[in-house]
Amino acid sequence: MAEEGELPKGVLPFHQLPISKSQKFQLLITIMVIISLSLISILCWISFSLPTWSILLILSLVALLSVLFLPTQLAIMNTPVAVNLNHPFIDDEPIGDAEVYVRLSNGEWIKPGKYRVRVNRDEMIGGYSLVEDNEDYSIIGHFSNSKNLKTLQTYVTLINQALSLRDAVNEEQDTIEDAREREELDTGLLDREWMEEEEIPVSGPISRIMSRSE
Repeated sequence: MAEEGELPKGVLPFHQLPISKSQKFQLLITIMVIISLSLISILCWISFSLPTWSILLILSLVALLSVLFLPTQLAIMNTPVAVNLNHPFIDDEPIGDAEVYVRLSNGEWIKPGKYRVRVNRDEMIGGYSLVEDNEDYSIIGHFSNSKNLKTLQTYVTLINQALSLRDAVNEEQDTIEDAREREELDTGLLDREWMEEEEIPVSGPISRIMSRSE
């Protein structure tokens, strides 16, 4: 387990990974659009002596764009997952075991076990805890105080994809399939909703893994 707020050498957080390049580009475009609109509005107000209400209206629209798009994009860039250099999120041929780390709400980085993860509302201290997706729903730790369920769903999807690719490199069984089989036999006392996982564009390493397993 890494020290609080620190990662072992050779382990990179999400915002430093190649798969985050598209998110960085979107964030940069959004910031440039917001700055450009603000500057154009001020220049038009000065040059054409526009009424005060018009510049206030435009700046309000710019502020609305900032509130709608920036928090989500910044949140994705801060996805609390990190991997080592053998993981397929790094576009290189692995030469050893892949590792995945997840950051808890207190800043501590931990290595999840063999199970996939999900978030569960923490009734004691609020927010959400990260739990193993097994029969016992073993608690890993407090994960987030965010109320944005869409962002949390994105986090869990990326973490589970990272774990799945880790197991593919390490040639371990994909335990999420076992969990889904258990779901079919569930008595209904604890209903779960499986989140749809979005594909991450890391085709190079993934294709090598798939070809190796065929």
